[in-house]
Amino acid sequence: MITANDQKIAHNLRNMVSRLNRSLRKQVGYNEQLSIAEENVLRVLLAQEEAFPSGLCAQLDLSSQFISQVLNRLEKLGYISRKPSKTDKRRSIVTLSKDTMQRFEQRRKQKEDWLASLISKKYTKQQKEQIAQAIELLAQIQDDK
Repeated sequence: MITANDQKIAHNLRNMVSRLNRSLRKQVGYNEQLSIAEENVLRVLLAQEEAFPSGLCAQLDLSSQFISQVLNRLEKLGYISRKPSKTDKRRSIVTLSKDTMQRFEQRRKQKEDWLASLISKKYTKQQKEQIAQAIELLAQIQDDK
């Protein structure tokens, strides 16, 4: 049974994660603002390396018209490239462009460096151990999905 304290913890955790995510995004300025849909497409491609637009529609629950607009913008910004399928020339395969992986790796490292610097300055050794334990506990939420 969900208690009032469970609700409070969930509310505070969601707020903290949202604020932390915004802070991390501010630390690594993007030259262009990506929409949530564009970021989700890039995340899928990071995980899968390539996908058909129809597969992206199904995975992200987006219409084919909308995914087409998203892919056009990402291609214009240089994040993705498209090539004809080897088995069906009418279909295209979407992949990350060559420098996108480097962009993501660089941004991830900048975010982690910023966060590590804050943790180093702000917390004692014991507090850092508590944070590590809390992360392990919170990881179980994701594992249970």
